[in-house]
Amino acid sequence: MVKKSNPSSFWKRYQKIPFRFATLFFVLFIIFMDWSVNPILSKLYYYGPLSTLLDHVVSWVGKDLLKIPHTIISPYDGEHNDRTYVYLLYFAIFSVAVLGTIVWSWLDRKRQNYQVLYYWLTALMRYYLAFTMFLFALYKFFKVQFPDLGYYSLTTRVGDMSPMHLAWAFFGYSYEYNVFMGIAESASLLLLFRRTTTLGAIITMGTLANVIAINYSYDVHAKLYPTALFIMALFLFLKDAKSIIRFFLVGQAIALSAIKAPVFQKPWMRISKAVLKAIVIGYFLFFSVHGSIEYRKRTEERLQAKSEYSGLYDVEAFVVNKDTLSVEDPMRWQQLIIGDGILEAIRFKGDSVTFIKVQVDKKKLIIYGDPPDYAEKTQEVYNELGIADSIYYSMDSILIARQKIDRFQFELSDLNTLTLMGMIKNDSIYIHAKRRHLDVNEFRLLKRRFHWINEASYFY
Repeated sequence: MVKKSNPSSFWKRYQKIPFRFATLFFVLFIIFMDWSVNPILSKLYYYGPLSTLLDHVVSWVGKDLLKIPHTIISPYDGEHNDRTYVYLLYFAIFSVAVLGTIVWSWLDRKRQNYQVLYYWLTALMRYYLAFTMFLFALYKFFKVQFPDLGYYSLTTRVGDMSPMHLAWAFFGYSYEYNVFMGIAESASLLLLFRRTTTLGAIITMGTLANVIAINYSYDVHAKLYPTALFIMALFLFLKDAKSIIRFFLVGQAIALSAIKAPVFQKPWMRISKAVLKAIVIGYFLFFSVHGSIEYRKRTEERLQAKSEYSGLYDVEAFVVNKDTLSVEDPMRWQQLIIGDGILEAIRFKGDSVTFIKVQVDKKKLIIYGDPPDYAEKTQEVYNELGIADSIYYSMDSILIARQKIDRFQFELSDLNTLTLMGMIKNDSIYIHAKRRHLDVNEFRLLKRRFHWINEASYFY
């Protein structure tokens, strides 16, 4: 049996209606937008019916309701990015929340307050924010979100970088700054406890404000997601907003009270609640840390497997159907970059770039082009053949057979000479490339580390 705390409190209409909307919106957001950071929902999304349900809803909203002509790309990569699919999903969630608020307000118009529901909603939001932000903190601690700078970034002119690439290079340079960001994001763990919720919400809002500023200013591919998290933290902060404003602006002494929790009268219920809390926290923390360690390990193994081939190669000969192209030909490859932790790529004349995947175990190089174009091609295959592991793991072969992407075989004939043979559309290609002697640690950017004393600004 649950005893309600402060049952006589009467909420105004301007409090009840926004609360109903917030409850519906944030619950839907957590369930349907959280396919990558939640160990439970990610399994339901990838291996259960959730992805299929969302695809049907988003397809109906986009194609039938809004008449969007272009391919709607599903976020199978688990990123909360800015693609049309995600915006349509936000629109669907917002619309359902608005309609649900209208119906709920009419059916439940006589209720005096939502004290108990407020506790459970804030508990859900506190745990969600804490685990989500901590997962991003782990990405910083293990440096998997912003990898070390490699051949591609170090040999790309600043003027040829996209704004997001520039931001990633800035963050990737310093592990110490990654740790600093990780500590700031880890402060969200204060949200796991009611007495430290307000402090955790303030720090989390400050951290997310910085993320939002970066994402909007540098065109990072996730803008609405951190904005939604910020609003969630703001919702948790609002309970004490007036008191804190009075403290800072008026100098009035204040006391912040913890969120009132339902009182469980039976001992076994109180014990069960404490045990459940410990299990939930332990489960998420263990699998988040374990997953980050495994991801870092797999990344290092992939880079190590490519170490024999890693480097920047200057293309010395590019032969198309037995005709050697001149260095001025725009179709000719100029450089080939293999083994970079961020991007592997082919550079053409000027600043033109196309991206590749290197499979060292099969000695294959796959040219997939621009990421948006590749995503659209894969979506077309999913739309035609369905979503299944067999399709996912054979995607490259399907696209190669359809001449949507290209594949080359390569061989390292000596320590520095790479030869590639393959087809681009119907043309036979032979490439001879020479590895340039580059040590990433010899670049000025990486050689110049921290110095206490600088007699003059080292700005050159």
